[in-house]
Amino acid sequence: MKGDAQSYGRATGVAILGLILQAVCAAMLAVYAAFAGGDHAAVTAAWHVGVGLLVWAPLIVLFDLHRRERREAVEIERLAQEESTGVFEGVEQPRAARTLEAMQRFALPILSLIVGGSLLTVGLVRLGSITEKTALAETITLHKGWGIAVGLAIAIAGFVFARFVSGMATQRIWAPLRAGASYAVGSALLGLAVAVTQFIDSSMGRSVALDPVSHAVPIFSILLGAETLVNVVLDIYRPRKPGEDPRPGFDSRLLGLLAAPDKIAENIGEALNYQFGVEVSKTWFYLLIQRWWPGLIAVALLVTWGMTSLVVIEPHQRALILTFGKPSAPLLSFGDRKGDEVGPGLHVVAPWPMTEVYVPVSRTLDEKGKIVETHTSTGVRMFNLGTNPPKTNMAILWTNEHALNEVYSLVQPAGIGDRGTATMPAGEGTGGDRLADLSLVAVEAPVQYVIDDVKAFDELAQPGQRHELLKVLGQRELLHYLASKNIDDVLGSGRIEMGVGLRERLERSYSDIYAGRGGAPAPAGIRIMNVGSGAVHPPKDAARSFERVVQAQQVLEAKVEAATEDKIRILTEVAPPIVRDDGTTVSTEDIVARIVDLSAMRARGVSSQEIAERELEVQHLLEEAGGEAGASLIEASAQRWNTHMGERGRAALFKGQAAGYAAAPALYKSQRYFEALLDIMRGSRVYLTSEQLTNLKINIELQTRDTGIDLFNPEAGSENQP
Repeated sequence: MKGDAQSYGRATGVAILGLILQAVCAAMLAVYAAFAGGDHAAVTAAWHVGVGLLVWAPLIVLFDLHRRERREAVEIERLAQEESTGVFEGVEQPRAARTLEAMQRFALPILSLIVGGSLLTVGLVRLGSITEKTALAETITLHKGWGIAVGLAIAIAGFVFARFVSGMATQRIWAPLRAGASYAVGSALLGLAVAVTQFIDSSMGRSVALDPVSHAVPIFSILLGAETLVNVVLDIYRPRKPGEDPRPGFDSRLLGLLAAPDKIAENIGEALNYQFGVEVSKTWFYLLIQRWWPGLIAVALLVTWGMTSLVVIEPHQRALILTFGKPSAPLLSFGDRKGDEVGPGLHVVAPWPMTEVYVPVSRTLDEKGKIVETHTSTGVRMFNLGTNPPKTNMAILWTNEHALNEVYSLVQPAGIGDRGTATMPAGEGTGGDRLADLSLVAVEAPVQYVIDDVKAFDELAQPGQRHELLKVLGQRELLHYLASKNIDDVLGSGRIEMGVGLRERLERSYSDIYAGRGGAPAPAGIRIMNVGSGAVHPPKDAARSFERVVQAQQVLEAKVEAATEDKIRILTEVAPPIVRDDGTTVSTEDIVARIVDLSAMRARGVSSQEIAERELEVQHLLEEAGGEAGASLIEASAQRWNTHMGERGRAALFKGQAAGYAAAPALYKSQRYFEALLDIMRGSRVYLTSEQLTNLKINIELQTRDTGIDLFNPEAGSENQP
């Protein structure tokens, strides 16, 4: 076909129609993805189809420039035929031609780089966002019917339009339309993938296709973007015939095969010839493949389909063979097998889609907090019944923040028994009892388990709900267990027993799930490996109050220790232990016990003789101990004998005086009289005067009798003073 302005104008209109259709498809996918709720593939497809606007827009500009260039060429040719056209001889290249050349040399490669980079970015970003979705393979997508309708509409419209455009692209002047046709085919494939995914999920009742398609769509964008960038690089070094228009880098050679399926071999040969610059399509090998390619593809598909019947179970897995959704035995097994459940090894089953191999999925968090999915049965799984473990580099103290969202449990306050009631004073309330106040405490109770029976575990609940069901039942048992304990037991030594008690409760609770189903070979298909009793702490705001209680207890213990020390010191000083010659020892506690027993005997009214014997025994022990009590007893005994003998001497003296008085009363009286005067006058001055003195005024020297002073006995000197 000869390139004229009208032909290029038609191609411009088709490119505009392609741009509108591409925008409508992108909008449909975006609206559906916004309301679907969990269709990751639809979101990626919407972005991918939206990038196609960058393909159709340059094609519109390119064909419009071709149309302008043709019009200018026709105008220049018409003017050249006129007689007055001599003034136009030797003018420079027309503007439209220069713009078209710049578009082909610079704009198209730059736009190809933008399209390739956009596709790579979309693919990588969306592929990386898969790990951030929770339970992706089991997400329930809303509006599945709309997903099927939108996907089929895009697939049909895309394939029909791509086939139409690829037919136009067979003409040399419309060859750039191949880029739009190839991208329309890619959009149609993505729409078909969304429709098929939702159809499979809605028909099977399980989201088995969503996970692989969610990975496949970003990978498709990455491959297409990489091909675009590679095409840009190869176009720089590829030889080109004179007058041949350059092929845009965003013209996908791979999708171009699908745009014209009836000429696949011809397109492959053309692509090879174009890439290598030689007639590859004329070789015998290419001709052989061109002749027998349908059979080769059929055999390859048949072999590939047959290989789906070979299932390899890894050492850390146990699986169920589901034939048409029901558990069944494998056709042939070369590995471990227990009923319908198969273990590690090679197993032969019915090919896809008749058979599905179900291996439980384990989801864990990596160091960055992202969810990592692992298909394993023997792997240890874990969930926390109480609060989450702390994730901080700070010291783990009661007064520090632990987890972001603390989970607190209710326990009884200190001093409350298992009944959880406290007695009110008389006259208060109506029943005499009231419910005790409750205390809050954060308990870390991690539970680790493995799957022991895959079938029982699969029948436990819907996919994605088994783990949560086990966790909820465990939290109920933790609540019941802590409700019977007080805060002192949980924070103290009772924490060690918590793991054992919780494990027994959990095993009993998980076994009761199948009570109405005739029982199960293992509790809920799992085996509990360990129930930990991790850190326990009160709320951060109440930590100071607990610290004050601990401080008061420490002060009490210090005072008790000090009192005990004083007790030991005093008892040792009063009555130290007795070590006898025969090696026997009488401790201070034994002596104290005998004294206490003596007091008890007095309180019971024991006979005085027994009390006297016990008192004498205690006295001898105290004296033998040699402490302060024994010294006091010995000193008291000496004073007693001194007083006793003194009084006894006085009694004997009185008896002698009475006998003397009886023998000579007058003599006795005079003698006692003069003795009394002697005692009175002893130390007094006595002056003897004559009776002739008429005046007693006598001058005398009142000098002390002892002029010397005893320096070592000042009191003696003072007695001699007048």
